[in-house]
Amino acid sequence: MGCGGSSDSQTSTQLPSHTTITAIELAPHVYPAGFERSLQDNIDYFLDGIGVSSSTHLPYDHVLVNGENIAVSSYTNISTIALYINVLIEMVEANDEKAITRLERVLTQLEAAPKWRGLFYWLYQFENQKLAINQDATASAVDNAITSFTLAGLVGAFENHSNERLNAIAARAEQLLTAQQSGWEALYDSTRGLLRAGWSNKSNDFLGYYIDRKANESRLAPLWAVLVSEGRVPTTVFEDMWLMTGNVELNGKTVNPLLTWDGSYFQAMLPALWLDEASLIPDYQIVTDFSRIHATYADKYSIPFVSASATVADGYAAYGLESVSESYRKFGNSIETGTTGSPHTLALYYMINETDALNRLNKLKQDNPQIETSAGWVDAINDQGEVSRKVIGLDQGMFVGAFIAESIRGNVHRYLASRNYQATLELMYDDFVADENLSATP
Repeated sequence: MGCGGSSDSQTSTQLPSHTTITAIELAPHVYPAGFERSLQDNIDYFLDGIGVSSSTHLPYDHVLVNGENIAVSSYTNISTIALYINVLIEMVEANDEKAITRLERVLTQLEAAPKWRGLFYWLYQFENQKLAINQDATASAVDNAITSFTLAGLVGAFENHSNERLNAIAARAEQLLTAQQSGWEALYDSTRGLLRAGWSNKSNDFLGYYIDRKANESRLAPLWAVLVSEGRVPTTVFEDMWLMTGNVELNGKTVNPLLTWDGSYFQAMLPALWLDEASLIPDYQIVTDFSRIHATYADKYSIPFVSASATVADGYAAYGLESVSESYRKFGNSIETGTTGSPHTLALYYMINETDALNRLNKLKQDNPQIETSAGWVDAINDQGEVSRKVIGLDQGMFVGAFIAESIRGNVHRYLASRNYQATLELMYDDFVADENLSATP
């Protein structure tokens, strides 16, 4: 993910006092029976000094693990910060006082961060314990949508709370959302009827492409743009996006899964961390079938599902399956394929099939103990059992987020309902139906 400009001026850079977080314990119901220890190991990526900077108190983009030695990245990304906020909210719900202080600190960092029209940049460097950008910075629509829905959930969780500190946190999050309205409206191109993908700091102009596919994770951006603009960005910005399905032979029967652009698992599943898409999408079978195809491929090679992730050589690749890729099936483009999977996909699958997902996660660990590191599970493993050293903050956030998704969605729903946004959201999702079904099998 990721798609930047002149920064907004900020007057307050004084950071509040903080308390080091050396242990995280969420509510007991978060931990599925038989998977408690493994989930905790992945939650612990978000401990200070592991996947979270002890100076900025924000998560790293990624870390490289060699035994007990952890080499950290010098930067972060706004989506990983958002997913970290989700974890902190759950810590507060579990009566962790340190998490309240940390949320205050994170908000102070976000308030002082350089922005374009209130929208955050995708990547931020860590400089002098603060967030900074370089000339190549971009303000990505999809990454801002992830952050906006997260901030909405933060407001939904603590607005009008009896604890005045939490009430103040909610008010600050709401101020950040309000400041973004002009940015979202500027991204809308009324001539094309679509949302631009973002803003480039380097070119001082909009990025040259648009968000035009419902099946991809970027669908969050036009949804939020419509809601926050209260009609100034029309619902057609979502409704006019394309959705494609395609025939696939599966166990002797023809199924019609949705086709994401790259056939990558997270592209279809990420928005469900914030929105109850199983209820919103008219025929959720297209997503279930998408998951079944990924499961069949995973079974063939004894790997997790295939998704954009690290490589076992610690690079990064937008892995996907040709059978559920619109780019490959409709346009004949080559995509990144192979027999490398990422453990976070099985956590996302937990939102589809809890029992099967847990069975797969437990078997993965049992058969491949090498996936465990001092910063959580590795980001990639191939069919030969080779693993990456890289653990990616975004993917760890999705991993943990899948197990707290019900709470996240509830907080977001509370916010949307209180602003009279829910009906508009449901109206847009009514149009989540295929514009074309490809009958030719790949």
